[in-house]
Amino acid sequence: MPPKRTATAAVGKSLEARRDAARDVAIKELRALRNDMATLEAILAGRRKRGDFSLFDVAHGAFEIFRSAAAAFDAEDLLESLAEELDSVKALEFLDKHGATELVKPAGWHWISPRGEMHFLGKSGESVKAAEKLAALARGGKRGKRAAKTEEDAVAADAATPSSDTPDEA
Repeated sequence: MPPKRTATAAVGKSLEARRDAARDVAIKELRALRNDMATLEAILAGRRKRGDFSLFDVAHGAFEIFRSAAAAFDAEDLLESLAEELDSVKALEFLDKHGATELVKPAGWHWISPRGEMHFLGKSGESVKAAEKLAALARGGKRGKRAAKTEEDAVAADAATPSSDTPDEA
């Protein structure tokens, strides 16, 4: 059995191929229908004789456009839902990997930091937002304080050094 990511990629590529094929067919049918409509207009205006023109071609072309465009739109919707579901699964894996748990009471995603502080990450159905919040909490903890501390040290060092703007008293 292939890995899940490989299967998901194959499904995505297959859906993209179907969408592109349906889009190409719809565009081809639109061009053909445009020509049929121009011919029909010329016949109705009296600039051209009816000959072997069939009204069924116009109706059939319109139906083919509908069918192909609907297939392209359906494939696009499936691709979007597949991407959303994939993001949700990645978020769940990230939450599990970093020790977040989905609690019943208090309801939602929670994470206990190494300091022992409980952080509310998000509602139960919002795993992507919870993963984003956890990512911000997990990586932002020490780095933010270090940057602030180095800025404080720089300000203190500037204050400690004598300024060259003041005249020296001799």
